[in-house]
Amino acid sequence: MKIKVAAAAPEILPGQPGQNMANVLAAIDRARADGAQLLVLPAGLPEDMNRGALERQAGSMEVYPIMKQSLPREELANPHGDMDILCCSSDTASTVSSHLENINLAGLASHENMAVVVMACPMGGDGGTLYTGQCVIAQNGAILESADGYVFAKVTIPSREKAAPVEELVTDQPTDPWMPLPEELPRVLKLQGEGLARRMKSLGATQLTVHIDRTASSLLALTACVTAVDKLKLSRKNIHVTADGNRARRIAAAFGVTLGGQGGMTVDSTDLTTRVLESVRPSHYAVNATVPRSVARLVMRWYANTCGDLALSQPIRSIARDDDAEPWVLYDFLLHFSLVYDLPKWTQARLLEDTFEHAYDLDAIQQVLDRFFDVYRRPAPCDGPAVFTTDVIREARG
Repeated sequence: MKIKVAAAAPEILPGQPGQNMANVLAAIDRARADGAQLLVLPAGLPEDMNRGALERQAGSMEVYPIMKQSLPREELANPHGDMDILCCSSDTASTVSSHLENINLAGLASHENMAVVVMACPMGGDGGTLYTGQCVIAQNGAILESADGYVFAKVTIPSREKAAPVEELVTDQPTDPWMPLPEELPRVLKLQGEGLARRMKSLGATQLTVHIDRTASSLLALTACVTAVDKLKLSRKNIHVTADGNRARRIAAAFGVTLGGQGGMTVDSTDLTTRVLESVRPSHYAVNATVPRSVARLVMRWYANTCGDLALSQPIRSIARDDDAEPWVLYDFLLHFSLVYDLPKWTQARLLEDTFEHAYDLDAIQQVLDRFFDVYRRPAPCDGPAVFTTDVIREARG
């Protein structure tokens, strides 16, 4: 049996009930125009919406979770009973980590449960907690994902007569567990730029100030500023840059920003690794707050390879190459298992040695272990976009 399904993420703006209602109605109208028989919306829609008006607008189309109960994200992998369509209304913020987790979860759930998965995540936020409207439809492990907060597909309800074989997934421990897939690198910069643009919009800011130096993280902060002002259709001259060194000044000039001066909103370039190793708590909006140093370097290498501008690519590559002087990948390896999994020190030490024994000598590994655990403290909260997940994952203990 074939059925038309849709997932939509209407933008929800704090303190704007009228606009929010119009956005949800527009999402329902779009799905109806496509002939969808069911529509999944995100969890956490404001309680002050006129549910009766939404149901009347939907007509015979089923709308989750307004008209029917949907699955929360944490139950998607283990739904109750045999369900042909798993409608998941999520409230997950769109970090790079959660973005990949949602895709993997939807793909596995559709395969293992022999069902169609329709997932919608929220859109909105103020820059600190960013929601970018990820919508997914999965069937037999195949994924269709949205680019604009809406996805529609005609799907086939799978037959349950034959159980599809499930292959066991065996993976080696990655040397940098933070590292996104190559195709996910643009998403790091996109989330940073969108988070900063939303914060500028909420503050009414049109000018930015940022400092760049000989680190890839400072270049990433500047590139995020450029992404944000481009998104808001502002002039890049609205970005005021102080730069250390000739290469940094060349990069600023190539971006077309203003060298010197000061704008209305200051952007801090401190990355996650520096926050931990140097106990830094940024006093301004920290666009790199949850981006590890090794990932910042990789994103800037990707940017240098894809921007198509030699005036930018050459000095960016040069700075990213010099940033290899410290073994950031070792620090970020420990940072991941401390922040995300809260593993004991001895377990992390064994993992680090087993993973890197062929790439680094034992003295270098020991120096990293000594320095990291001498200074490690969970970083204090600061103002910045959630680009990577840093919350501790605790297993349920029975």
